[in-house]
Amino acid sequence: MMRLLICAALLVASCAAAPALAASCSDRIAFVHRVIDKDVKIGFVDKKVHDDMGRDLDAAAKACSAGDDAKAEQLISSTQRRHGYPVR
Repeated sequence: MMRLLICAALLVASCAAAPALAASCSDRIAFVHRVIDKDVKIGFVDKKVHDDMGRDLDAAAKACSAGDDAKAEQLISSTQRRHGYPVR
């Protein structure tokens, strides 16, 4: 529950700085990386979960850099849902 509250607070803060609709796929990937990096550092998630999400985000980054924003966004959202993170 605490993880969800922290994620929600981070989400609100990031949306205030850059609305989700205006964020590029690379910005969103960087945001999710920052969240999971902090979560593993403070013990909210296991290193295996962090690594699994990182691999998914790497695939999203490849799609993003290839110009396939829709695929990148789908990969980001699916990994967030699968691991219990709120999707923006």
